[in-house]
Amino acid sequence: MPNTSSPPKVNTAERFDSKDNRSQNALSATQRSCPCRIRLASAADTHDIVQFVRRNLLHHEPLLRSLNVREISAGEPLLEYIRQQLRESFTLLAMGTGPTSGRIVGMAISRRSCSWDGKHLIERADRTRCDQLRKLLYIWSIVESEPNLHQHFCTRCLFEIAFLATAVESQRQGIGLHLALHSLQLARDLGFRFARMNCTCEYSSRVATKAGLECHWTVAYHHLVDSTKQPVVHPDPPHTHIKVHAMALFSPGGCPLNPHAGN
Repeated sequence: MPNTSSPPKVNTAERFDSKDNRSQNALSATQRSCPCRIRLASAADTHDIVQFVRRNLLHHEPLLRSLNVREISAGEPLLEYIRQQLRESFTLLAMGTGPTSGRIVGMAISRRSCSWDGKHLIERADRTRCDQLRKLLYIWSIVESEPNLHQHFCTRCLFEIAFLATAVESQRQGIGLHLALHSLQLARDLGFRFARMNCTCEYSSRVATKAGLECHWTVAYHHLVDSTKQPVVHPDPPHTHIKVHAMALFSPGGCPLNPHAGN
């Protein structure tokens, strides 16, 4: 079980550079093929990360697009929520090389997932006036609570890859998988024993599977209904289900499990 207080300080800046030969062999294939390098984000990156989210997540993530969260009334409060998450997160950035050198081409915002997070999301939703954002928070609360992963793994705290996104112009190059694998290695270095990834679209679910996380829970979008029994959201196919993936990061003997086992 990971320490639920602040994680130990570890020097991981070099470890998460994709050109560092000390990374695990399981990452080597994606390192050779992925046109980016991975680094830890700092406080100075907050503005650029928020702008990246504005351009690539709000407008293109299927659930957010279906709820029309990109509208100013919902978009700005969501961006503020992400700013709050960044202050307590473990964020990795994929930085472009060649023509995209110096630009963020992908990001993975990870955090602690605690058993009470679903309740906190409901409380936040109840205080939210924007209808689109309130629906989104309620959906997130269901996804956090219903799989019962904390009970399943007998732990109070898991590592969660909360937001995984690739720049629209840089997709289909393996950047998402690259970030997921490095995030799982970061989780191990921080002392977490279990990891989860809530996938609200089919593409992120495929990435989670390739990274070695198993699907533990799923729900069809058309089963998420309001008081009139009408579906709350209608993401376009193939994004028909929400899937929650999870995995143990170490074997019972304490050895790191292969993060690329899904391939």
